[in-house]
Amino acid sequence: APRYYCQHCGAEVGRDEKSCPECGRLFTSVLCPTCGFSAEPSRFRDGCPVCGHSGFFDAPGYEDPVLTSAVRTPAPPVPWWMWLVAVAILGIAVVALAGAIFR
Repeated sequence: APRYYCQHCGAEVGRDEKSCPECGRLFTSVLCPTCGFSAEPSRFRDGCPVCGHSGFFDAPGYEDPVLTSAVRTPAPPVPWWMWLVAVAILGIAVVALAGAIFR
């Protein structure tokens, strides 16, 4: 039987789940990790209707490249200069808004 995983955190989820039990994100479709086809869970009863991907999750030593890269590779931190630019833009917007309000 096919197994389903959250594309956001990689946790295994039930076929008819509306949200991930681990991260809480809502989802309405299934994404095939092999070909990228996305559709309603009912279309994946026997695996991916496009490429046939299904039982690979149970094969010994198999690691899904989409899930393992998402789970094992954290997003890099935002560089300090991007924070500085964001704060500067926010400051300019606040000053401009205050100037428009108090005229």
